[in-house]
Amino acid sequence: MKFVLKHVFVNVPKLLNGEIIQIDSEQEEHFNVTWGMSLKKAGKTVCLCLSMTNPNDNDDYAIQTVIDLKTIASNGKMCTKTKEHVFKYWESDDVGIELMSCGKMTKNYVIDGKLTIEARVKILEMSGIKKRKLRNFDETTKGYSDIILVVGEQKFYVSKLYLASHSKYFDSLLLGKFQESKKSEVVLRDIQPEDFQNFLEVLHGEDAISDETIKGILFLADMYDAPTAHRRCEQFLINESKMSLKEKLEISARYKMKRVKNKCLSKIKTIEDIRAVLPGNIEDMDHSLLATVLQKSLSYIDKLSKC
Repeated sequence: MKFVLKHVFVNVPKLLNGEIIQIDSEQEEHFNVTWGMSLKKAGKTVCLCLSMTNPNDNDDYAIQTVIDLKTIASNGKMCTKTKEHVFKYWESDDVGIELMSCGKMTKNYVIDGKLTIEARVKILEMSGIKKRKLRNFDETTKGYSDIILVVGEQKFYVSKLYLASHSKYFDSLLLGKFQESKKSEVVLRDIQPEDFQNFLEVLHGEDAISDETIKGILFLADMYDAPTAHRRCEQFLINESKMSLKEKLEISARYKMKRVKNKCLSKIKTIEDIRAVLPGNIEDMDHSLLATVLQKSLSYIDKLSKC
């Protein structure tokens, strides 16, 4: 599990001169945890503080991470720091990483009072963190439902008609000639309750799609032939997702998302871009996608030969 936080801090000279104590970034949610960065001065050095907030009431959590920090100059120069840290409920919910001296930062990295920092966080192990539900499908909604769908040990109280209107699979299963149409409780196998919760939230108009949930939602949208969920996932990948081009292309090939594929391919402009989207084993790549990428590679080589 990985995510990236990137922020352009402003008014950095005021921090270095001691006029302000710290500068905060916007907060972002990744893997059901709220993350943020703060720039602070400690003596003659500058530190970056990465903080997290557990959205649940449960305090018994632990998140083991590897954090790669990049301080980026306008000319492309970078200063990189790496730190391993375990966020635990009985310890601090933030970690400080020393970047560099105030003088070095001012001379080499602060441009027009601004400083760009990127944090790449890899989560090695996480426990005690649960996604906040955007909508309940538990027994409290029993009065508005006419079918119980059982996934693992969890029961979902839903409306047959509403679900059938968004899914051809459930239309046939719950309203067709199958024996399940006469049952008050139906078991769904080979899926995860967390994915089904997210899937139902999307069908009910909630903003449940994120880089962390989209693969599970798409898997169910494909399995249950749910075009609304598929379309909303496609829109998310085009307009909001921070996934790499490689990940987006893999998803676009698997779930036949032509618009996503075309947008990703339009962003491939250099040999480095081409290398970045190719898998370790070329045979793992969708053949039509591979052909397009190789064609781009040949076009790029052809341009270089004419220079």
